Amino acid sequence: MPLPANIEQPVREANRVSLEPVRNAIASMMLIAKDHEMPGTGAWVAQMREKLTADELFTHKLVIIGFFHAILPENDFASFPDYLNDLERSDPVVLRDKMLMTYAEICIGCDEKVKAAGVNWDNVLGSPEAYVSFLIERFGADLVDPDLETKAYEYTTDPPAMRKLIVDYLRWFWEEHLSQEWARTEPMLRESVKAFQNANLDNMSRLEMVRYVTGQDLNEDHWGKMLTGIARIVFIPNPHIGPYVTRFHFRDALGVIFGARQPEDARIRIPELDRAEIVARMSALADDTRLRILQMISESGEMRSQDIIEAVGLSQPSVSRYLTQLTVTGFLQERRVNGAKAYALNRDRIEKTLNAIRKFLLGAK
Repeated sequence: MPLPANIEQPVREANRVSLEPVRNAIASMMLIAKDHEMPGTGAWVAQMREKLTADELFTHKLVIIGFFHAILPENDFASFPDYLNDLERSDPVVLRDKMLMTYAEICIGCDEKVKAAGVNWDNVLGSPEAYVSFLIERFGADLVDPDLETKAYEYTTDPPAMRKLIVDYLRWFWEEHLSQEWARTEPMLRESVKAFQNANLDNMSRLEMVRYVTGQDLNEDHWGKMLTGIARIVFIPNPHIGPYVTRFHFRDALGVIFGARQPEDARIRIPELDRAEIVARMSALADDTRLRILQMISESGEMRSQDIIEAVGLSQPSVSRYLTQLTVTGFLQERRVNGAKAYALNRDRIEKTLNAIRKFLLGAK
């Protein structure tokens, strides 16, 4: 089954920090769809997980994860309702095929020969088993939920039903939950965008730019590959993602979602943004095991991940999750030593966190 080739000429624009209400909202909804704990994310995320019924949460995951590459917009919209109206008018087959074409370009950990060989869509869409196997081949088994994707297959083979499900659910979620939260957080997000307006991002290297805006000491090897070959970066401050940084591609750009903040060198401090950043950092410390890990590494100078696992006495996935949480918040620095991950305390980040708390609460210099 051939898919339409709908290739737009890229629009050359400057790197920027932007509100991006639709992509911002989708990023927040993706946090709700995550199954694992992410300390430091906004309280609204956990509240929504508890508020949604089991059926509503499954539909949420189906729409946000199962059809992510269909709902992620290529164009910019001034508001989420504008986006929904455009989505409702879209050709359902084109909407479905946009998702499938993105899948064809993805090859996480698979042999590049698989990607180069192309896709026989008649085979892939021939059965739910074939569809799920195709996704596992492209994304890896750890990133594919067979039950969810089996349900997604039913709609993928019926594009009008897929579009209706997406539009009906997103409209319901917007009207019942997201519109109130957007109204509450939009002023803070606009302050974050405004705080970066005077920064000349194009005078920095791309890695310097990402580190400056996100406030994270991001891994050079990992991010260097992602920053290669893109025309521009659009930074999007989010009210719920806390210390985490995520990204996605649209048109010729890399969208980088970061916790709403302001530059460390800003002359005028905005209390609400400072408070949000402090909460995100302190949440990572509000756990006895994570504090124990920090203390052990502080006393040892540096520890390999396997030594940390043995010392803590927990499973490898649990300790890896703790180490990831402490790394994304900047309290730990990660490097490779003879092929193994090793961690050291980031004393500068700890000092800055303590100073930020001191300034926020005591007004101390």
